[in-house]
Amino acid sequence: MGSEQREDHLKKGSNVSPYEALFAGSIAGGVSRAITAPLDTIKIRLQLETRSFYYRQSIATVVKGLLKNEGVIALWKGNVPAEILYILYGGVQFASYSILSTNLSQFEQHFRINLSPSIHSMVVGAGAGLTSTLATYPFDLLRTRLVANKKRDLDSMSGTIKQILKNEGVSGMFAGIKPAIISVASTTGLMFWSYELARSFSQEYKSIPFIEGICGFIAGVTSKGITFPLDTLRKRCQVYAVVHGTKPINAMKLFVEIIKKEGVLGLYKGYGISILKTAPTSALSLWMYEYTISFMKSTPFV
Repeated sequence: MGSEQREDHLKKGSNVSPYEALFAGSIAGGVSRAITAPLDTIKIRLQLETRSFYYRQSIATVVKGLLKNEGVIALWKGNVPAEILYILYGGVQFASYSILSTNLSQFEQHFRINLSPSIHSMVVGAGAGLTSTLATYPFDLLRTRLVANKKRDLDSMSGTIKQILKNEGVSGMFAGIKPAIISVASTTGLMFWSYELARSFSQEYKSIPFIEGICGFIAGVTSKGITFPLDTLRKRCQVYAVVHGTKPINAMKLFVEIIKKEGVLGLYKGYGISILKTAPTSALSLWMYEYTISFMKSTPFV
């Protein structure tokens, strides 16, 4: 099925049911995670580095250290909760996007408001990001904790859960959720906003193969570039209790601590690898979603 046959199923007024969006979103999330998992591991390791930015490790140094001390399999540490996270997150994100988009369109009609397609997508995307974060956050935390383990022996997901509940209580499963909500809602809103802008500008190029992926790549770079410090703050909050042997820290307090010890650039550790990971992840996710929806709508028995 050529790219020229596919419409934009995320634009304002598109006709996609929540069930279609849930199924297509789950596939999109699972596929994009499976392909980009090693990049995510490297990004998180860089973000958890607490030394001054000027003494930061390079991507090559992190990879060499991982392979030498922990083995090749270390590049997939935390992959089980991460894969679950991405499948659930993708499904919930796109399903809630479909529901919220329909409701916002009805709200606009009722109150005679006419938001531009890109602003409509940004508002809906932020709501979808908030919803999916709340629904899947414990898996995000588990992924980060497992990746943070620098031992050659891999921690099990069940063992990590037991350790968190024993030492930190149920609230430990939600450590860092405040910056996560702000970070993900902002990133997702900006991603859908920039995706819709890119799709609108690419109309004359819609016959180009993988045009959805190209627009998704642009969306990923734009959204992550703006909100990256919040992502770093979220990752640090998720492991703070383990690293320092204390209770989870307040996000604002940690923010001030990072600025004092590492400087403003400390919030951008892992930024390069993050762009290398986020851009293709967004491209694959949005392309796979669009392709799956198009396939479902063009196949009578689906």
